[in-house]
Amino acid sequence: MKRSKIAVFVVGVLFHINSFGQTNYGGSGSYEAEGSGLVNKEVIGNKIYYTEQLNGFFDKIQRVTKSKKGKINIVHIGDSHIQADFFSGRMRVLLQDKFGNGGLGFAFPYKLAKTNGNALVRYSSNAEWSSYRNIFPVKDANVGLSGIALSTVDKNAVIELSVRDASYGFSRMKVFTPSNTKDFNVGTSSRKVFLESSAPKKISHQIKKGESLTGIANKYGTTVGEIKAANNMKSTTIHPGKKLSIPTKQRESVAVGTEMFNELSGEKNDVFYTFELGEELDRIYFYSNKQAEAYDLNGVVLENDKPGILYHTIGVNGARFSDYTKYDLFFRQLKGLEPDLVIVSMGTNESFDRMNAKDFQAQVNAFLAKVKRVAPNASVLLTTPPPSYFSKENPNTVAAELSNELIINGISGKYAIWDLYYNLGGTLGLSSLRENGLLSKDLVHYTVKGYEYTGDLFYEALLEAYNQFVKQ
Repeated sequence: MKRSKIAVFVVGVLFHINSFGQTNYGGSGSYEAEGSGLVNKEVIGNKIYYTEQLNGFFDKIQRVTKSKKGKINIVHIGDSHIQADFFSGRMRVLLQDKFGNGGLGFAFPYKLAKTNGNALVRYSSNAEWSSYRNIFPVKDANVGLSGIALSTVDKNAVIELSVRDASYGFSRMKVFTPSNTKDFNVGTSSRKVFLESSAPKKISHQIKKGESLTGIANKYGTTVGEIKAANNMKSTTIHPGKKLSIPTKQRESVAVGTEMFNELSGEKNDVFYTFELGEELDRIYFYSNKQAEAYDLNGVVLENDKPGILYHTIGVNGARFSDYTKYDLFFRQLKGLEPDLVIVSMGTNESFDRMNAKDFQAQVNAFLAKVKRVAPNASVLLTTPPPSYFSKENPNTVAAELSNELIINGISGKYAIWDLYYNLGGTLGLSSLRENGLLSKDLVHYTVKGYEYTGDLFYEALLEAYNQFVKQ
């Protein structure tokens, strides 16, 4: 699709530009009167603003590129627009093609947490895992770097991690757990390890006084009809003390002996264990240390021995800036990624909350303060929330207000910003996004094509900023 259709849809962002121009601004940008509002000449076009905030990151790229040694760590944090890794995944591919593939970066077993994630890594396990997202009220859950707590009490738990893309084979791995203790042994196997059983898990439920068949079905994630069929019931009448056979989609656990694995030794660091693997692998196993009471995993980092970009993606469906700030463990472990650049893509969920722009900026500032505390030398780059609908034919106009607030606070906040909202056409560009198959059917998220197009635009703006830095 031609870029003029969407990215330079100036008419589609009249509200966005005018409301930005009407806001007091203490920077050195060039403004001139045009119609009823003020228009910043520098806002028009696909570019990153306040690029001086990226000088440290750009300098690191230059040094690694010239010396052909070292890693450039980019951490992209966000909401559901990031969790699936289509937008950020496109950036990973483009930047690694340009500056070198240093490895996949951060990975988390979203499948075991029963949610979506990128398709580059496959996970399987013989255990049932419980999960807890940072969007829920704070409780005693070890929510760390992934933004999602993942835990099991199964002392025979095994996780198999395998990469689907040969270009992301790994020879070095970091493992993050809440207390940075060796909850898991890590190993390889020369034999085929079967972790998933085909036998349905059998669950027996003793009926308690006051329970209903509907309530029992909801508890186990099944239906009244399925319970009736499994127990040859003709009605929904149940009696306390009787037992019901509960049909589930869960599978019986597979027992796996530790003799299947060749254990690898790891080195304890500040907030993670490092495993030097000696060769490039495409598969590795985590198996429970029987001395532990529970087993929690916050994620891993997969690296190779080559210089270049590590593009770490961290996304949580439904997340806001304030959700990440709830858990100090997230920031302690973020330090372990040694970020050179932190990209943050949030704001959609705050816009659906109809959040006041000033309150929104306060939450942004609180989040960034914690980031800078653990990564003081990292450059920070924010993206504005993309255009969306509140409901059919009801555009999300709050996204424009929040985008403006991010832009006008870039200098005082010491962050660079890329205006995703403007570059996708703003509110009036929504019809073109739909016509060109870029906006998803829910009118909030984007199609794979839409996210990859967004990644192309973002890469173009970031590379242009880097080229200007090199020229200077």
